[in-house]
Amino acid sequence: MRELFLQIVYGRSQSAFSENGLAIGSGLEDLGKGHRSQVGTIYSTNSKGARYLELAEGYIVEIGLDENDNIIGYKYVNLGKMMDNIKDGIDPFEAIEKASGKYGRFDEATKKIDPRKM
Repeated sequence: MRELFLQIVYGRSQSAFSENGLAIGSGLEDLGKGHRSQVGTIYSTNSKGARYLELAEGYIVEIGLDENDNIIGYKYVNLGKMMDNIKDGIDPFEAIEKASGKYGRFDEATKKIDPRKM
């Protein structure tokens, strides 16, 4: 318990808990499993409202809105998983489908928009 406490207090990275550790400067990609390092991109304006471009799940393809134009979900493509699928020889269109997902109440949306065009 003491060692775990010291790990947390001194801010040890994932490398402290990985098999054989990770080298200094390693990123999330080095853990495999289709993960990749990223920063989410979201912005909002009075005229257009909130726009999600990229979040933890991946690249946002569509945003689902309710009757009041409030965001209730989104459809995304996990780019790390997509690229792993393509490298494994899967057709790019199939790779996109396999790496796609939905979040929230996307299927209940009364309107769906492309956040890069609206």
